[in-house]
Amino acid sequence: MTGHLTSSTAEENPDAKTHKISRKTAKKATPAVQPKHMNPAKSRLEVRITPQDKDLIEQAAFVSRETTTTFVLQAARSAAQEVLRREQVTVVPPDFYDDILASLDAEPMRNTALTEAARKNSDIMNR
Repeated sequence: MTGHLTSSTAEENPDAKTHKISRKTAKKATPAVQPKHMNPAKSRLEVRITPQDKDLIEQAAFVSRETTTTFVLQAARSAAQEVLRREQVTVVPPDFYDDILASLDAEPMRNTALTEAARKNSDIMNR
């Protein structure tokens, strides 16, 4: 049957075979829940993948009851958000954090070498 996933064990039906989701079957899958308000997509992103990766993604989309496009977009968006989250958050040990706060609260220390360098190169700084 097109559009259906069937499987059975030898105990249930000795003549039955386990069927793999085919490309045709996966493409006909419909999402379980469709958003009530969808913003139409205006940009396009294309990738080249192996037939094995395509089959894997289509099978996962079918099992998730999503279109392949929705499945890939959600997976890519989730991965991108995680990468950006990791880049925006810095985790440090508590004692290091306390040292940073203490240094920000401390009176500034005069750096004579930096002051002298700034004085010598004031013409560069005033350009």
